[in-house]
Amino acid sequence: MPHHVVRRLVLIGLMVVVAALITVINPVFLTSGNLLKLLQEAAQTGIIAVGFTFVMITAGIDMSIGGVVAVTSMVCINFLHYTKVPVPMLAAISLLVGATTGFINGWFITRHKLPEFIVTLATRSILMGLALVIAVKDSAGFVQNVYIQNEGYLWFGSQGAFGIYRTTFAFILLGVGAQVFLRHTRTGTNIYATGANPTAAKLSGIDTDRTTIGVYMFSGVCASIAAVFISSRMMTAMPELGIGSEMDVIASVVIGGTAFSGGTGDVWGTMLGALFLALIKNGILKTGISPWIQPIAIGGIIVITVIVDVWQKRASERRAAKAKLRRLEAEAAAAAAAVQAV
Repeated sequence: MPHHVVRRLVLIGLMVVVAALITVINPVFLTSGNLLKLLQEAAQTGIIAVGFTFVMITAGIDMSIGGVVAVTSMVCINFLHYTKVPVPMLAAISLLVGATTGFINGWFITRHKLPEFIVTLATRSILMGLALVIAVKDSAGFVQNVYIQNEGYLWFGSQGAFGIYRTTFAFILLGVGAQVFLRHTRTGTNIYATGANPTAAKLSGIDTDRTTIGVYMFSGVCASIAAVFISSRMMTAMPELGIGSEMDVIASVVIGGTAFSGGTGDVWGTMLGALFLALIKNGILKTGISPWIQPIAIGGIIVITVIVDVWQKRASERRAAKAKLRRLEAEAAAAAAAVQAV
């Protein structure tokens, strides 16, 4: 059975066990209202994580996603507060914010060969400041908490069919579409090749620079999509919205099986990772454990997952080396037998 299949089965089994333990402690966990909320929380992180998965498959990292969420939400608040721009146009403008940020990140990374972490961390800092600059302020210059009353915009954060939040529907559609794109298109193959071995990918004719810029643009777009749904759900937004969400996103992607070294992983795993993380966070609250434990738990999960990945990679390399040695020994034995026969 393939390694990634085993990993997902283990993750699903672990989720079942954790859910059962939480239910024993607090039966409220299994109520429909709580489960729908849990799915919504997973979707909000998962939408960003889908784009982040593409970046990590290319062996990159995007630390600017929290800043994109903050700026996008502030752009939306400004348009809703000062103008009467139709919601579809506002949504398009929001996606443009993320795409532009992603293009700038990708351009600096590919054009000037700068480290991905440094570029996106700098972009994050700039976006955090920009979110404060463009935030709606009162006459004294203090940031104003603007409540969203536009029914068209609030539609994104409301419940749809069967009481399921539209955020969840968007997450599922985005995840399925992204997985199909990764596995069944030439561009998806180029993304994997760029992450596995960029030099070999270039020699084979793949435009790795264009591929890199594309995945960062997609990551920015996903962060902007999440910003629309989050601000709609909250019916307001502040400049710090989304800041600090990077750890949750990284945890979801890593738990799902995408390696920092690039070339492996997919969206199915990320979707399971986002669901598992939401389960852990929801369980911490439902069992009465202090919410301050959440970042400790998330950090621990990331460390354990990376350790397991490194161990499995080394074990796989040892098995491959032993198999190659046995094959060489068999070929040498066959050659010796042939010489003796002559």
